[in-house]
Amino acid sequence: MTIDALDEGYTSDNIQVLEGLEAVRKRPGMYIGSTGVRGLHHLVWEIMDNSVDEALAGYCDKIVVTIHPDDSVTVRDNGRGIPTDPMAEQGGKSAAEIVLTVLHAGGKFGGGGYKVSGGLHGVGSSVVNALSEELDLTIWRDGHVWTQSYVRGEPMTPLQKGVPSKDHGTQIRFKPDIEIFDDREYDYDTIITRFRETAFLTKGLRIEITDERGEGATNAFQFDGGLTDFVEHLNKSKDPVHKKIIAILKDSPDGDVEIAMQWNSSYSETILTYANNVQTPGGGTHLSGFQGALTRTINSYAREKSFLKEKDENLQGNDVREGLAAVVSVKLGDPQFEGQTKDKLGNPPIKGLVESVVNAKLGQFFEENPAEAKMICLKVIQAAQARQAARKARDLTRKKSVLENSTLPGKLADCTSDDPSQNELFIVEGDSAGGSAKMGRDRFYQAILPLRGKILNVEKARINKVLSNTEIQNIITAIGTGVAEDFNIENARYHRIVVMTDADVDGAHIRTLILTFLFRQAKALIDAGYIYIAAPPLYLLKYGNQERWIEKEPELIEFLVEERIEKVVVVDGSGNSQAWSQARWQRFSRDLKEANGWASSLAGEFGRPAADWLRTHPVLIEDYNSFDELVTRLEGESPETDPADIQVISVERNVPVMKVVPATLDELGVVTEHEPVIDRHEDKITFRSIDRNTMGSVRVTLPWSLFSTKAFRELKKSTEKLINAAGIPRFTATYDEKKEEEAATFEELRDAILESAKHGIEVQRFKGLGEMNAEQLWETTMD
Repeated sequence: MTIDALDEGYTSDNIQVLEGLEAVRKRPGMYIGSTGVRGLHHLVWEIMDNSVDEALAGYCDKIVVTIHPDDSVTVRDNGRGIPTDPMAEQGGKSAAEIVLTVLHAGGKFGGGGYKVSGGLHGVGSSVVNALSEELDLTIWRDGHVWTQSYVRGEPMTPLQKGVPSKDHGTQIRFKPDIEIFDDREYDYDTIITRFRETAFLTKGLRIEITDERGEGATNAFQFDGGLTDFVEHLNKSKDPVHKKIIAILKDSPDGDVEIAMQWNSSYSETILTYANNVQTPGGGTHLSGFQGALTRTINSYAREKSFLKEKDENLQGNDVREGLAAVVSVKLGDPQFEGQTKDKLGNPPIKGLVESVVNAKLGQFFEENPAEAKMICLKVIQAAQARQAARKARDLTRKKSVLENSTLPGKLADCTSDDPSQNELFIVEGDSAGGSAKMGRDRFYQAILPLRGKILNVEKARINKVLSNTEIQNIITAIGTGVAEDFNIENARYHRIVVMTDADVDGAHIRTLILTFLFRQAKALIDAGYIYIAAPPLYLLKYGNQERWIEKEPELIEFLVEERIEKVVVVDGSGNSQAWSQARWQRFSRDLKEANGWASSLAGEFGRPAADWLRTHPVLIEDYNSFDELVTRLEGESPETDPADIQVISVERNVPVMKVVPATLDELGVVTEHEPVIDRHEDKITFRSIDRNTMGSVRVTLPWSLFSTKAFRELKKSTEKLINAAGIPRFTATYDEKKEEEAATFEELRDAILESAKHGIEVQRFKGLGEMNAEQLWETTMD
């Protein structure tokens, strides 16, 4: 293409100006990192950090977070509440609306709103609003409740002044936009880990979280000990070297420094760093200052007290940090982070501040606690001795050139090429897979190193023991770079090192052990992009004259939906027949996930049997005005009741007795010898039912209070959407009029549709690499 050809079509019409939050929706990755799981959780962090800033400013001591079954999240604090007064320079719009709709609008730019804040860039709330399908704002401030709703960043109305209230604080409920995010499922463990850290870092702040999607999971965090409690938590499963946790605290005009640390008997370090409560995985000036002062102070004390003799070499940084668990937190008015992700702190003065504080306070601790100081010195000296022993072990790998075949492991099937930039090394689990890999490889540039069993866990061993392990020695020698301080990436014999293990639990464990070793001893290989993970497929599909490899279960489902579902027909319980499509499947799957979430919420409060029974009888999920109306409905007096589902058995002693009778007893029946009873005194219904999964008898209790809960109302909405998409249970799914699969519930319908779509397909599942022949391994993984 010529320059003239380019210029011809490039005019002012090609220049696009993105107004307001439109830029965020156009390029969300620029603001939250990605539209995957990491970006999804970033939305929670942004809103949560605003509430934490209120706590840091001294105006908030409680934050309540709720994850709802519809994938929305609510964050409420008892802070001051976002200002509601109009801003003349913004056309009279409320300050709250400006915060949620204008990038770089907030109280964190030196206007006196916050002395210390993690939300320096002022894009958090507005970005969350832009990337949310819906967002509801509630503010308690100035004696009233204020509300406003948004759809994809656009306000539906101005900020509304509501009823009088003495409360104070802010609540934001947002639902991530399905048009933006690939997956809207939050990981509860990830969230509580982050919230626990936040509570440790904000002494006295109480954080409560409820997950309505599961079995009523709830957690609450409040740590009055702050970082001391944090270090105790880090060392809870380890053996501390000394009893007292070293706590360092210093407030100064340049910033506040708080550090807690304690050594344990392990061989790896855990140092977490934070700036204004924002974790800095990349470290920065505060970490550099801490590490430098730590090494210098311990060396000085060890020599002064003769733990180190005159002939002994100085302790190194790795020595003094072995087994150290530490948290370094600084708070400053103008933190300089690397981008919105805030990965690394860049303020130069902080390094000197942390150094001086650690030098003084750690030295003071050693003088005041000589017994503790002695144990610490002995620990780090042992680490130094192990390092020196490891140096001798590493000498074995340097006696001859790493390119000489005579020094290479016997099991290594090396390549013939001497160009490292083209060469590949496959580290393979087991001799069986190694044999297939050797037969299937390209001998010119691909080398194979089989491993026997699981390698040593380097997290639980000192470096001298690590380097004496045969399998690890083979890896080090084969790669050629050496490790630790002897590492030289220029000596790498391969620029692509592929870890290839089975797709099972043991394979994942072996892969983790190998990657951990490389991370600890040869991290530069990872940083340089030399390390790869092979992803061998789990399935081979054969249909007609075609073959297709499928990596994982979700990809198999995607294939069936995209290629086969158009020929699936579902007949529901009323006899209606519907042809399915990708759009119907996606809507059905989304609604099913939502319904299961609300059912799980009910299960957490009223028990799994009650929730499961309602899910298998969607015809009963409807509005009831009273317990009597519910009883009447269950007794079958409503003309809409299917007599095959519900019938009255008897009435004894003025107590109506009802029994649920499905079409067939093997599909959710009720044990006949235990007749269910309606208790009008406590307004509840109790009976025994057959669990569909275990086929055992379970006790089901349906209290009237269940039918007035929000979870039941939302379950009703989700069920209505499912009926609209799929019809009324029970179902028969057929592919191309050839393969029928029956289903009694919506959950079973999902499986039945997928199973029927497999008609005519031979599905072969591979449990391990050894089950593949050489040709298959080359085709799927090594080519």
